[in-house]
Amino acid sequence: MASIKYLLRNKSTTNETSISLKVLLPEKKDLVYSTGLKVAPRNWDFKNQKVRSKVEVEAVKAIINHKLTKIYSFVDEAYLKLQVANKLTKENLKYELDVYFNKVTEEKKIETFYEYVDVLIENSKKRVAKVTWQTYSRTLELIKDFDKSENYKIDFKSINIDFYFSFVEYLEDVEEMSPNTIGKQIKNLKMFMNSANEDGITDLMGHKHKHFKVLKEDSFQIYLNEDELLELSKLEYELDSVEDRVRDLFLMGAYTGQRVSDWRKLNENNISVYDGVSCFKLTQTKTNNEVIIPIHPVIQSIFDKRGGVAPKFVNEQDVNLKLKKIAEKAKIKDKVSEKENIPKYDLVSTHTARRSFCTNAYKNGMDTLAIMQLSGHKTEKSFLTYIKIGKEEFAKRIANHKFFKSE
Repeated sequence: MASIKYLLRNKSTTNETSISLKVLLPEKKDLVYSTGLKVAPRNWDFKNQKVRSKVEVEAVKAIINHKLTKIYSFVDEAYLKLQVANKLTKENLKYELDVYFNKVTEEKKIETFYEYVDVLIENSKKRVAKVTWQTYSRTLELIKDFDKSENYKIDFKSINIDFYFSFVEYLEDVEEMSPNTIGKQIKNLKMFMNSANEDGITDLMGHKHKHFKVLKEDSFQIYLNEDELLELSKLEYELDSVEDRVRDLFLMGAYTGQRVSDWRKLNENNISVYDGVSCFKLTQTKTNNEVIIPIHPVIQSIFDKRGGVAPKFVNEQDVNLKLKKIAEKAKIKDKVSEKENIPKYDLVSTHTARRSFCTNAYKNGMDTLAIMQLSGHKTEKSFLTYIKIGKEEFAKRIANHKFFKSE
């Protein structure tokens, strides 16, 4: 408990004098602070530290004593709080009192990643060009979009190499950004984290990982080929268990080319028949484009086993966690050299489904513009960057073209 005492500035005066409080602090660095209240010494009870019960001060006695009691309680609590936090100094206690008496505005304590970056961007407006702080704002906006889309729960601790791979994949897949543009976002993110380290906000260093780097060329993201998708479909799970639904939802994405934000729309209510062909008809969330997608036999079997209805949706964060275990069970375990020889199953995510559709459809000779119309890609350049076709696979695709056939 703090040692607190009230003092009168001038004990000998016949007029009112200021009431100050004195707090004993370690190393004799005591704090004396004016309460802003006044009383004549003759009306002050020095022993009981309050205004006396006298007719002369009857109108103000209760008010002053009540205020003094509140001040005493506040100082005692502030003293204890600072002591527990090992921050008990004359300066810190004075600051607490300044805030209490509205002499200064209390600085909002920065605790979260988003709070810190908001302040960082606001402060940067005073020292960098407008175009620069606007890029910071855009990066923060993209991180928030990613957080909402993936239910990632961003904080300083979550900014690590796993986040990096997921965020880069999101920017490439959902935002359809080029490597250079993605690199700018990563550069800004690293600046946010470095600044937070320097300002003592966090000592976490996930962004210092050697592979948490600014992209300057195409990143490498996996897709599942048709054989691997078949192995997934063969896995046996209890009907409508979480694993069963996650596997089936992923396959539906892999055979329609739709973003995960549209998987909920792949249901029996959005099926129409055109010339005897059953198709999904839906409006894509991101592009607002209407698409009509023929229902693949694998998807039809998913509906059939449930009596003609789609599997119930699963929280996306849970989907990504389950997918890796499901892919591992399907023995999709080739080492991915471009990703530090990480097993392929450990890189499977919801985004892998759309990439698998685009790549497999392209390999099978489907027209590029037709694939783009279904997948929602805006430009052929972004589409060709997106699909994962090696030079040998590309050669196989065009080998059957009439140009290469002798007459």
